[in-house]
Amino acid sequence: MTTWIDPTPRVRWGDPRWRHAVGLLMILLGAALTNMVSTYSLWFVLVGPCAQLLGWLILPGALWRRLVVILPCLLAALVLIAGPDFAGAFAVLLAGWLFARHRPGRSYLALIPVIVLSFVLKGALNEYSQHWIGLLSGSLASVACAWLGWALALWRQREMAARPAAATVPDQVTAE
Repeated sequence: MTTWIDPTPRVRWGDPRWRHAVGLLMILLGAALTNMVSTYSLWFVLVGPCAQLLGWLILPGALWRRLVVILPCLLAALVLIAGPDFAGAFAVLLAGWLFARHRPGRSYLALIPVIVLSFVLKGALNEYSQHWIGLLSGSLASVACAWLGWALALWRQREMAARPAAATVPDQVTAE
């Protein structure tokens, strides 16, 4: 049995695995830096989105897909500053990731747990001092659902690979 991994896209510059790792790190770091803003550290509002923008541009894949998700994901990371009431922005970040990574439609079912969690967080967390709980749980849920989206894509890929193999197996011929 062979394991399925994401096909590495052809890139014009750099190693695709390196670009994937650095792009993902910059996106996560940019979103985290954006949410570290306070009255005394407003420069995070500048540094965070710049790091996130750079991450989306470094990520391998079709350029048009990465450009489409930049603005919604930058706005979603900025909206998360407002507190637990806006935890639904994690769904936008996850949808952007799935879209930029060329995931099939079935993978978008992974958005459902993040959306449900946003409603739970909105009801459970009612003070800004609890904002870190919302950020931590939303981040963990988004990462877990990104892996779920990958697993759903893998499931689809295996189904597609099994169809032609089942069609080429000849019927059993009985000996006369």
